[in-house]
Amino acid sequence: MPSTQRAYDHVAGIYLPIAIGVFAFVVVFLAALLVLGARRRVAGTRSEADGVEGLYALVLACVAGFLVWVTFTAETPIDRVVARPALRVEVTAAQWSWTFRYNNGTTVVAVSTWSPPVAVVPTGVEIEFDGTSRDVIHGFWVPGLQFQRQFVPGYVTKFDLTFVKAGVYGGECSVFCGENHSEMHFAIEAVSGPRFRTWLASHRRTL
Repeated sequence: MPSTQRAYDHVAGIYLPIAIGVFAFVVVFLAALLVLGARRRVAGTRSEADGVEGLYALVLACVAGFLVWVTFTAETPIDRVVARPALRVEVTAAQWSWTFRYNNGTTVVAVSTWSPPVAVVPTGVEIEFDGTSRDVIHGFWVPGLQFQRQFVPGYVTKFDLTFVKAGVYGGECSVFCGENHSEMHFAIEAVSGPRFRTWLASHRRTL
């Protein structure tokens, strides 16, 4: 799976100049109408602006179609889940905690705090996260990766993430889920493969 941050930065780099261009065109067009005054349409005659309006609508339709294509082109590879990921981590969200469970039984639990325990993952490999919720809808949001998925009760949300750079990635719930929603944080530390294997072997317990 490609880097989510790079993919979304690429999409934003296309959306932003187009948005600025459309906004500037509308502002200039409205200013011209205010300065020059709009011509009234005479009953029974065809407006001279019909051709311009049709061309404008066609251009906007083409721009919208292009943006849809760009979005799906970037999103489709991110939504794919590889058949054999390097690591699988089960993530369970609940009011108001996050639980990360590894294959060897290691469990990291972050309960309603601004400084949660850190779940560790290796860098440079595809990691499958299997997310679910025990109660209400929660949002698994990692701002550093520009990545967000919703966890729905009774359903397993599968997605892959690749941590290109080592470091600590803070996360939080992005969907209002109750009284302590603002404190529902988690942290993921990406380390080298050898460091991760050492950490996993030494943490066969709940953190």
